Amino acid sequence: MVRTAFFLLTTGCIGTRNVEPEWDYPEEEELVVEACGSDDTGIQEGFAIAGSIKDFVTLEPPENPEALCAYALDPTPVLSGGEPTEMAAATVCDNGDYEVGGITNPPSIGMFISIADCEGNEPSVMKSATGVDYDDVKDLGDGDTLENQTAYLVTLLLGESIDANLSEFDGNAVETGFMAGFLLDVSENPVSGGAVACGGCVDFYYMDSDFSDGLFMTAGERNASTDAEAGAIFVAPAAPIFTYAASDGGVHTWDSQLFGSLPGYASFLLFNSID
Repeated sequence: MVRTAFFLLTTGCIGTRNVEPEWDYPEEEELVVEACGSDDTGIQEGFAIAGSIKDFVTLEPPENPEALCAYALDPTPVLSGGEPTEMAAATVCDNGDYEVGGITNPPSIGMFISIADCEGNEPSVMKSATGVDYDDVKDLGDGDTLENQTAYLVTLLLGESIDANLSEFDGNAVETGFMAGFLLDVSENPVSGGAVACGGCVDFYYMDSDFSDGLFMTAGERNASTDAEAGAIFVAPAAPIFTYAASDGGVHTWDSQLFGSLPGYASFLLFNSID
C-alpha cells in the first residue's frame, strides 16, 4: 500500500499591472486515453504506473472493468481551490488491472491514480483517488514502470450508501467527496480499536461488519473505532487538507500524514503501522 502527502504552497505576484499581454497562451492539449496494455508497444516518453483495482469494501476486482478508465492526477491545483489535473489516462484491462503510461514531471507533493467511468459511459462508480508517493516515482525515466500499485474503487451505489449513513453530516458526500482509508499493522492486516484524529477538523465514521443497523452503527450507537472484521475502514466526509494521526492506545504506531479529500472524489488515506 502507498501513502502520499500534500505540502501547502503559497504564491504571490510582484509589480503586477493591468496590461494586456502581448503573447498568445498555448491551447490546452486534449488528454489521450490510451488502450489497456499500450505501454507494451512503447509509449516512448515518460514512465508508467501499473497495478490492480480493488473494491474499497470487498477488495474484489471491479465488476465492469471494460467501462472504466484509470487516470494519473496532479492534485496541485486543489491547494488553491481548483480541480486536479489529469496527466495521463488509459482504459482498464479486462481482468481489472490498469497501466497508465506517458507520465512526466511528477508533482513533488505526490500524485494520485483515479479510477472513474470512461467519458461517455453510464455512471457506475465515484471518481476515486489513491495516492502515489513522490519518492516512488521521482527517479523513474522513460520506459520505467512503477508496478503493484493498488487503486481502490467505490461504486456509485456504495458511495450513495455511505452518504446515507453519515448520520451527522449535513451535505452530500458523493458531491463534496470524502476521505476514507484503513488502519493496518506491519503485515498489512486490519486493526481493531483504532481511531483517526485531526484536532476536531472533521468527523470520522468507522465501518463495522454488520450492515443491518447501518454501516457505522452498532446497537443504535455510532462506532468509535475501527473493526478488523470490517477491514478497519474509516470515512471522513469533506475532509480538509490537514495533518491526520491514528492511534489504538499504543498497541501500534502510525506516522501522521498531511492529507485531505478531493472535491467529488473518494480519496484514500492508508495508515500502515511502523511497529
